Amino acid sequence: MELKLQHAVVRVTTIDTAKDFYLNKLELELLEDSGNFFAAKAGGVRLSFFAGYDKPEASEDPKTGVSLIFRVDNLENASNELESKGIKPFGDVIDIPNFHKFLEYEDPDGNVFFLAEYYKEPV
Repeated sequence: MELKLQHAVVRVTTIDTAKDFYLNKLELELLEDSGNFFAAKAGGVRLSFFAGYDKPEASEDPKTGVSLIFRVDNLENASNELESKGIKPFGDVIDIPNFHKFLEYEDPDGNVFFLAEYYKEPV
């Protein structure tokens, strides 16, 4: 069996906040919108966002266990663009020699995502 990632689901607390973040700030392409759900295109992957995520209290770890990695051609340029929109990474660039370098971010619900510039194809 060969598995190929084509579609991922992200749970969010509010659709409007998620739309603003993923469509306006990250500039993903809107594929579908039906009120409590929307879908966006990220490269060749469909991301579906659904309302209903209960964000933990501030004292709890908000990470959901799901992380998205967005491939970029130039990490510095992409990171500068996000910073101009008020989105700052956690920590410095992590460089894995001969593979990729990346920065870690969080969306408004604590879902982790990365911007990664690859030196070679990941698969």
